[in-house]
Amino acid sequence: MTDSHRLPGRIVALPMYLMLALTREGYRHAVRSKLPIRMPHYAVLAALAEFGPSSQQGIAERIGFDKSDVTKMINRLEELALVQRTEDEADRRRHSVSLTAKGRRQLETSDKEVVASMRTFLKGLSAQEYRQLQGLLLKAIQVPTIRMQPVEHRESLARLFVKRGGARVEVGRVRTNRRLSSCT
Repeated sequence: MTDSHRLPGRIVALPMYLMLALTREGYRHAVRSKLPIRMPHYAVLAALAEFGPSSQQGIAERIGFDKSDVTKMINRLEELALVQRTEDEADRRRHSVSLTAKGRRQLETSDKEVVASMRTFLKGLSAQEYRQLQGLLLKAIQVPTIRMQPVEHRESLARLFVKRGGARVEVGRVRTNRRLSSCT
């Protein structure tokens, strides 16, 4: 490794910097892998599959994104005929978003693609390290105002078993009861 590729000791000691670096690399990997939909779109589809039709605000709160960003995601998913937006019968100013049959099929395909992509992206981790990383990340984002709970749902990705180095790694789904705020 050349000296220009070494990271300053001060930033290597900061988990936040390392998480940002991992996120950047994950984004680059996703772009190179040419997944048909990005992770935020996948999160919207997964939330709709697991919890059913919801308002845009409800989706934003559930997946921890800003409502305006979720609106853009839903617009794109609607263009692709993966979701359908209908006027809320209880409040005509609001819209209910639901998964279409095409959206369900895309989610099932994306489940496999995301797992394969994650397997490739995190290939340097053993099955135990993968579980440990997942556990530490979940622990790190659990502040007192946010409760994370595993959710069981027959149509969701409640349990995905990923073969990694001969071991089976369980990737559980989680639900937030409040919106995660971004840390910058």
